[in-house]
Amino acid sequence: MDIVVVRSGGVAGMTRRGAVDTTTLGDAASEWEHLVQRALPQITDLPAQVDRRTRDAFSWTLKIGEHRCETPDSALTGPLRELAERTLREGRRRP
Repeated sequence: MDIVVVRSGGVAGMTRRGAVDTTTLGDAASEWEHLVQRALPQITDLPAQVDRRTRDAFSWTLKIGEHRCETPDSALTGPLRELAERTLREGRRRP
């Protein structure tokens, strides 16, 4: 499964990207898949649009397999935040 995370905004206006393909992770794949299964139900509960009026806040775009969402930093919680931050930290960078 492909996981792609883009975090943009913040004080510096920087964009960070990370991606993980769980099919290439060997033994670590099951840990990632478990985290994905915990995170996916949250996608349907996220706000439909990012509030662009909040200055210096991050916005997140996540693609998890066939699922995609865009959400403000304040709405990214629990397992979905854990998955997003881990993908940025451990995933390869995509242009």
